[in-house]
Amino acid sequence: MSYRDLSPEDALDTLSTDASWKVLDVRTDEEHRLYRLPGSVLVPVQELGKRLVELDRTAKWLVYCEHGRRSMFACEILQQAGFENLTNLRGGIAHWIGCGLPVQQ
Repeated sequence: MSYRDLSPEDALDTLSTDASWKVLDVRTDEEHRLYRLPGSVLVPVQELGKRLVELDRTAKWLVYCEHGRRSMFACEILQQAGFENLTNLRGGIAHWIGCGLPVQQ
């Protein structure tokens, strides 16, 4: 099963209406400290393969990075590892911010 992409607005609506979703930030520690989506779990994409056991394979995951490229790669890694409910945040957190949506600092 492949992952899908969601716009920031649709992602916010999804997260707001279904609390079972988990949010995965695959950026660096430094980027995460600056700003992040509320409640996100940080696992930098470079560490993802080694840290898969930390993530719930049955959960619905919204995956994001700064602009969307690393999160697409992360979704592919997760998909190959057996994760089935994956959604990539189209345009990353930069697009999210550009849409005027809230971030945690």
